[in-house]
Amino acid sequence: MSDAIFNFADSRRALLGFTGRLVGFTLLATLMLIWLGPVLLVVLTSVKSNNDFLAGPFALPSHLTFEPYLKVWFALGFGPLMANSFLYATAGSALAVILALVPAFTLSRLDVPGKKLIFGIILTGLMLPQQTVIIPLYDTLRSLNLLDTRLGLIVVHAAYGMPAQILILRGFMTTIPRDIEKAAYLEGASDFQVFWRIILPLSVPGILVGFTLNFIAIWKEFVFGLVLLNSEANFPVTVGMLKLNSDRYMSVFNLPAAGLVISQIPIVILFILTYRKISEGNFAGATKG
Repeated sequence: MSDAIFNFADSRRALLGFTGRLVGFTLLATLMLIWLGPVLLVVLTSVKSNNDFLAGPFALPSHLTFEPYLKVWFALGFGPLMANSFLYATAGSALAVILALVPAFTLSRLDVPGKKLIFGIILTGLMLPQQTVIIPLYDTLRSLNLLDTRLGLIVVHAAYGMPAQILILRGFMTTIPRDIEKAAYLEGASDFQVFWRIILPLSVPGILVGFTLNFIAIWKEFVFGLVLLNSEANFPVTVGMLKLNSDRYMSVFNLPAAGLVISQIPIVILFILTYRKISEGNFAGATKG
């Protein structure tokens, strides 16, 4: 009798375990479908002819065509747009990191009066939506003759991204053991020498994390480029995509899809190449605050 009870209990636990795994797998598959579905639909649309799409938007293409990609790249001038976005993302991210290095070092390693208050004030920059600062930025750039210039947009991206870089770098620098710099101070090193020769080299993973995240953010940015630029020659790819949504292309669906795929390829490649460093850097920066 007892053996039967134990067997029933084991069978019940096994059934419950199998049911739980099945439910979990089903939920995971559903979430993946919800997330990947739109991406796959855009990719499929980009390699369909327009007639194929109109015949069945969710159906597989009867034949693959890469003509939309060629037309978007050559006929619609996506090359200069991508080059502009690369310039803005690279220069803006590099400048934001450079501007954040000294404040991050000061707030993480030095005893500065009121540094928690200063840090809190800096972090308010993360809470400001773009819409709240676009008018002051527009007036400032116009007064400096930087409106509708590549340099002006780079400076805006750097300033807007600097608070996030300070947050990331400060969190990373606090994880560096203080015994290293104490030994340098005993040898007579100055604060600048400790920063330049010790903290900065050890912070390279954190710098890479901050640069990568800011690069992706600038690449996807739309509002600043739309409002602060007027010349098509200066447009980033996000603003240049508007050409594919004009009335001329309203009945053509594969061209906007191809443009969207092309515009996302660089940040996908960058994220794949730096994913491990981003994960390691985020966890390192989160161990201390």
